[in-house]
Amino acid sequence: MGGTADSETRADVRTEVTAVIVNFDSGNRLPRLLENLKPQVDHVVVVDNASTDGSPSAAQNRDWITLIRNGSNLGFAAAANQGAAAATSEWVVFVNPDTHAEYGVIRRLVAHVPDDVAVVAPVQVDASGTPLMETGGHDPSLVRYAAWAVIPGRVGGQRGPWLAPPFPQADFFCDWVSGAFMAVSREAFERVHGFDERFFLYQEDVDLCRRLRTAGSRIMCRGWLEISHEVGQGDRKRRALSAARSVPPLASRFETKFGRRTLGAILTVGLGLRSFFPSRGVAARAALPEALKLLRTGEVPELHPVPGRPQPQY
Repeated sequence: MGGTADSETRADVRTEVTAVIVNFDSGNRLPRLLENLKPQVDHVVVVDNASTDGSPSAAQNRDWITLIRNGSNLGFAAAANQGAAAATSEWVVFVNPDTHAEYGVIRRLVAHVPDDVAVVAPVQVDASGTPLMETGGHDPSLVRYAAWAVIPGRVGGQRGPWLAPPFPQADFFCDWVSGAFMAVSREAFERVHGFDERFFLYQEDVDLCRRLRTAGSRIMCRGWLEISHEVGQGDRKRRALSAARSVPPLASRFETKFGRRTLGAILTVGLGLRSFFPSRGVAARAALPEALKLLRTGEVPELHPVPGRPQPQY
């Protein structure tokens, strides 16, 4: 899981923070989140990806919020980059509309962060307070996915690509943390040109953290700090669509057809087993056809940049 944090920290002064929210049909979650963030950050940028439910109205005509409206759904990475470009603060905190942070969490998140840390995140928990593996993890590999497929995550230790309990109750380092709630040094983010916009949804956080680590930065999780995340909850159709969309980006990092077909076989086993789990069944059954397609063909849709948008440097 990496070591615990022990290095020089940034100066102990009040750090300016901008929250960036990528919104798409978030319903009544957005106004609740905005009120939650108002006393915690200096500014909020809401980037709306062509919502049709009226939710962006919650961000209109408020002097502490910048609202950016896109004419079409550009995906998470492109919209997040738009939001970060509007920030001038030292830290940018990307916040999903389905997360909730108690008062003071964001200030504690960015306090006393070691100088070489580019990304810091809290532990995500579900409604019952159970830590979520989606908080972050290890650099993905076929071996790690194979371990995940056959060993339940909560007893598999650190063998899989995601974090597993017990989570340390202290700062610790890992390879990546979830973009659902992460604070990023704006200077480091700009140095690697932000998220890779070829990722429409999913894996853009893993890719960003990998590039930041390659550039010499570290990724830190504050094991003593928690936020709640509604991952795996909400509308069944939306959860199913999200799960199906997650497979191609996951496979895109494997360069050979053999590697992708092997991943397809691993995912088929893992998702097939999880399709019987009450808590994961909907998502697993929705993603299973994509895993089978990957197993048969070894092909994934080519990642295309958003036209007219800058791309990160590798």
